[in-house]
Amino acid sequence: MPEEVLSVIDVIGNNVRTEILRRLAQGALTAGSLAEQIGVHVGSVHRHLVMLEQHELVTTDVDPGKRRGQMVLWRTNTSRLAEWAEVWERYASGRD
Repeated sequence: MPEEVLSVIDVIGNNVRTEILRRLAQGALTAGSLAEQIGVHVGSVHRHLVMLEQHELVTTDVDPGKRRGQMVLWRTNTSRLAEWAEVWERYASGRD
């Protein structure tokens, strides 16, 4: 299996991260709001958001070095998510 496909599965194959992406595609939310909506501890949500951000699947309105003490709104980067979905779909359908 190609490394790119393994990365897609590792990152978005997680049910919490998938739910985070879904919620943030519907509108910008804070980590706290996300935690309340999906019933997961805010610390866990934050760790998932950081991983998604490292792969450019989410964006924020505040730069990483300036977030301390700031209310940060997160959004799904839908164009990047579509790219990742295409990678998975091409492989899974045998069109790679």
